[in-house]
Amino acid sequence: MIPILLPYNSYREARARANKLIHDVRKHKKIHKLYKFNIKLIGSQKRRCVIQDSNGKYDLDYQIVLTHNCKGSLKPTDIKKAFLCAFTECANKNEKVEDSTTVVTVRCSKSNNKFDADLEKFSFDFVIIDHTESLRIRRNGKDQYTWVELPSKNTYIYQRFNNLCGNAQRELLEEFVIPRIIEEKKKHENNRIPTIDIFYEGVNNFYNKYQPK
Repeated sequence: MIPILLPYNSYREARARANKLIHDVRKHKKIHKLYKFNIKLIGSQKRRCVIQDSNGKYDLDYQIVLTHNCKGSLKPTDIKKAFLCAFTECANKNEKVEDSTTVVTVRCSKSNNKFDADLEKFSFDFVIIDHTESLRIRRNGKDQYTWVELPSKNTYIYQRFNNLCGNAQRELLEEFVIPRIIEEKKKHENNRIPTIDIFYEGVNNFYNKYQPK
């Protein structure tokens, strides 16, 4: 199988499962009365350029944005452990929850009774953001976490992208970004360039090539 750009409707199942999982986490005893949050789509899903890799897998990215009226501990270790517990207990038998460096990852397989990596079909990454939307939680040791600043050096890139007309945005994604993502998806997961870096590079190259000096 070669990497392909997925039509929006083709990952309806993943979006529905993510929404149900988020709903259940909100109601979980570790979260319900302590942490209020909003959900934001980020990454390739937001731009509708989700790529299925050569193994048939794809991923969707979300931000969990805590609100200012949370009543629970705001220590990052306490927050991350509470959400890890909630996601783990809300996951189905065919899903696996992992504590990645900056996200909670939920991997979903086609198997019924237990998670099977060989049958993995999609995954979700949830990054936890503070109410100012300027900090995210990052692991800095075994079972220890800290607040770190969200990357801001490329903020101007989003401004450049948003300033493009609709046709130019589509051309950028279809001619520059998506083909590069497809090429990266052919590589082993450990050797791939992150999608967000491809987007940054694509916007810069497109802007420098086509915008007036």
